[in-house]
Amino acid sequence: MPTLNLTVVACEVFRREFEGIAAQLPHHYTFDFQPFGLHDTPEKLAAHLQTVVDECTDTEAILIGYGLCSRGIVGLRAVHAPLVVPKAHDCMTFFLGSRERYMTEFAANPGTYYYSAGWIERYNPDTTQSQYVPNTALQESARARKYAQYVEQYGEDNAQYLMELETQWQGHYSRTAFIDTGFGNKSYYQSFVQNLARSNGWTYAELEGDHALMRRLLNGEWNEDFLIVPPGDAIRDTADDEIIALSSLGDMTRQNGDHDR
Repeated sequence: MPTLNLTVVACEVFRREFEGIAAQLPHHYTFDFQPFGLHDTPEKLAAHLQTVVDECTDTEAILIGYGLCSRGIVGLRAVHAPLVVPKAHDCMTFFLGSRERYMTEFAANPGTYYYSAGWIERYNPDTTQSQYVPNTALQESARARKYAQYVEQYGEDNAQYLMELETQWQGHYSRTAFIDTGFGNKSYYQSFVQNLARSNGWTYAELEGDHALMRRLLNGEWNEDFLIVPPGDAIRDTADDEIIALSSLGDMTRQNGDHDR
């Protein structure tokens, strides 16, 4: 495989894993890690990522270190170089290694709140609305935004059905799980998640992380688990197992009306 010149635009939650894996690979990387928590406001995430992508010019490909993440990557378009995007629901798909394992884990253990090294390290006890501990107000706000998006895209009846499906598999939180990817201070992470479980009366679980998806993203092994977005195209969501697909800029203009990202 030839040596590639790649730009990585990713949430900073991946910093340890991406930099650690990249150090084992032969390619040249420019990392551009984005502030954690942007996915809490998908419209801001979308606009922010588009600005960053627009500025990426001297590269063979732009690797996107985000999952669908509340549809925050929907509409993101390639400008100067192709985008490569894993077909992932959110960052936990990266840490678990595949969307298949993600769905198997979530189906078998609904009501689980997942933590990785990056999530734990960015915990701020002084933050009023922390992204690291379940917050009912934030969850309800996110649900309202998602419902409005589903209504616009799929109609009210389908939107209600999709929201009911999500509620069924999410359930109520009763379990915390630490995904160990082998990077960072494992004993500290274990203690953090165990204490959180204890304080909420939840059970604790530990899952072995899997580097497969992250490694293939960084190593140019872009198979059917990745969407390659050529310059001139954009990302749309599919509401099925594929998660994301290509959309022409004309399609995105019609979908978003006159809204300018």
